[in-house]
Amino acid sequence: MAHEHQHDEHDHNHPEHPGGPPVGALQFIVAELSPTEALVRYDCPCGCKPSTEYEKDSQESEFEACCCGNVHFVGPNARVDLDHYLAERLAKGEDAELAGYDIHEESVAAPWGGAIPVVYGLPHQSRKH
Repeated sequence: MAHEHQHDEHDHNHPEHPGGPPVGALQFIVAELSPTEALVRYDCPCGCKPSTEYEKDSQESEFEACCCGNVHFVGPNARVDLDHYLAERLAKGEDAELAGYDIHEESVAAPWGGAIPVVYGLPHQSRKH
């Protein structure tokens, strides 16, 4: 099952950043934390830097949700876990103001070779700061 991580580089008092990635695209950055652990993050248009750690060969997906509503999962079960996460929040009546999500699937190069699956959801209406 997925685990949520806190992003330490977050500041809720940041300005909106024009010129970010086009709607529907996030540019992921991968950093090697150890020979078997990678950090997968992106610079969110809202100014946050959401990040998720992934352990090589782990069958668990890890995730982080940004304050604006963006959410990304990393790992082999990323799509299933993202779908479950969004369905669970919807069932609890959470995130109604986001008006649903567009889901995107891709992979990033792992520092140890191969690829790491990444699935992310972008809300139709981002949260305001």
